[in-house]
Amino acid sequence: MENNIILLEDENGVEIEFEVIDVYELDGETFFAMIECLPEEEQTDDLEVLIMRVEGDIESEEAELVPIEDEAMLQKAFDEFVKRDEEAAKGE
Repeated sequence: MENNIILLEDENGVEIEFEVIDVYELDGETFFAMIECLPEEEQTDDLEVLIMRVEGDIESEEAELVPIEDEAMLQKAFDEFVKRDEEAAKGE
């Protein structure tokens, strides 16, 4: 992961760049919060945050980001991201 940018492949095999904006632990698992890197003319204030779970050891080459299938877990992970983001904004 260089400069907080990672490449993910969509269901059609197209690579998309994402900027990692937060990495955090929740219930013993690691989550990445990311936003898609868009050209300046396509950027809006309505950024869509993608949250994915790390499967495997984050320190090894074997780790991979996987979608969160469980809606309740996805909501819990998103709520934790929002809480952390709000706390970071207060600290600035």
